[in-house]
Amino acid sequence: MAPFLEINRDLRVLPCLSGLKEEDLSFMEQMARLKRISKNNILFEESEPVEFFFIVKQGTIKLYKTSKEGRELIVKVMGPGDYFCCAPLYTGGKYFVGAIAVEDSLLIAIPAEDFKKTLRNEVTEIGWKIISGLCNKIRYLSTLAEDLTFKDVEERVITTLLRLAEERAPDAKVASLQLTHQDIASMTGTVREVVSRAMARLKKEGVIVDSNVKGFKLDKERLLKLIHKRMSAA
Repeated sequence: MAPFLEINRDLRVLPCLSGLKEEDLSFMEQMARLKRISKNNILFEESEPVEFFFIVKQGTIKLYKTSKEGRELIVKVMGPGDYFCCAPLYTGGKYFVGAIAVEDSLLIAIPAEDFKKTLRNEVTEIGWKIISGLCNKIRYLSTLAEDLTFKDVEERVITTLLRLAEERAPDAKVASLQLTHQDIASMTGTVREVVSRAMARLKKEGVIVDSNVKGFKLDKERLLKLIHKRMSAA
């Protein structure tokens, strides 16, 4: 079967593309190409710019994250009919996992900008915001899995606090968070007693500048300096 006909057939049965108009689907078919990748070859690495939206036609692709010490976390193993790289298109434009072929594989590769353009033509403004919101949640869950696997408890606590502070008060030096130690423990996969010890150290470092039974205030600049200090010492 000719490559174009193969791509045509596979795109038309893909659930995420089945609702496209005929002209948009035809455009995507014309932009797509088949990509062969041999066993153990890397398709892309984490933090590289997103260039393609991929669909697995044959074979197996492993999506993974790697710590700075070289430890690996397998995020998902993709088989025929699976697709990936949609979320990074709407969350910074960089891959937040790496991908490697587990066996000789055949992929359909659609240029990222063509994929986004086609969907943009079909989706309403509200739908577009929903897609972006869901993609950001996928990125958050990916980061959470990485933190729980690779970081120690104190690292998880301080990076979680920084993320929450940036969300609550992006332009302020001091952020007020209405969270208990148990809330933080539940977010970071540990127990309240461990969080309390970590918070006591942060208070001693001047990161926590005020606290009460309802929550606390933290100095974002001091927290950033502490994170950079830990990274430099690693």
